[in-house]
Amino acid sequence: MSKLTSTPPLVDLNPAKSVHEVEIHLHEPLIQRPGSRKKRIGFQILNALARLEILLTKEEALASAVDSVKFLDQQRYNHSEIESVISVIQKSLVQFDEDGLLKKDTQAYMSELGLAAFFPKSSKRLVVSMMGSTNEFRAHLHEMTIVNQLVSMALQLQQDINLTNHKYMAHQLALLYQCLNQASEPFLKYKSRVEIHFDAIKTLTNSSDEPVLTKDHKEWLSQLTADIVTEALFSGRSVSTASRPLATYLTALDQTAAHQ
Repeated sequence: MSKLTSTPPLVDLNPAKSVHEVEIHLHEPLIQRPGSRKKRIGFQILNALARLEILLTKEEALASAVDSVKFLDQQRYNHSEIESVISVIQKSLVQFDEDGLLKKDTQAYMSELGLAAFFPKSSKRLVVSMMGSTNEFRAHLHEMTIVNQLVSMALQLQQDINLTNHKYMAHQLALLYQCLNQASEPFLKYKSRVEIHFDAIKTLTNSSDEPVLTKDHKEWLSQLTADIVTEALFSGRSVSTASRPLATYLTALDQTAAHQ
């Protein structure tokens, strides 16, 4: 047996769970403009609040588990992550002083920019008072999940057009239709375009063991999926009610950076 495999290691590395998130600054300018710096701080806070909201949701789930004792290690680790994220938020707010600006406390920052109601669990943990509905974050995530499913399914169909066997194409179209059914108003118009061709494609795919779509069906499907992706990512459609607080915050960051 090799000595390399039979001797103990020279160094015992720390367990992976002790390694915190590494900040990456590859795409940041060498010399920060005040406006861009403040905007970066704003995005940093937004990212931290989103993480905190999810961690607090996980904390509630672990605490309410039937046999929560089994999850003590996970609870401890989750608690340390929560404290780490809260520290990031507080340090980010302190950076306003470094720009010669009036220091913002958590209460003032989240209330002024409409983040308190958007992140209700985070607001409660950070002792920030909330006004209005507190379901925006969950509703926003639900909407973004549906849009992501639509885009993923459309891109998959675009790729599968080039396959030499379209046996499961009708099934994939049915999944796409289901996603459209769950989506908001701008996407409902695509349902009728699927309905027009679905029966013909289903008949075709059941006609043999290795069916292939016709040229017309390929062109139709390519255009349909391209339109859905464009609608989801590039249309500039109006912001939904669920995402409005987030859109307002991002607009405020842009305006702040422009005036610096």
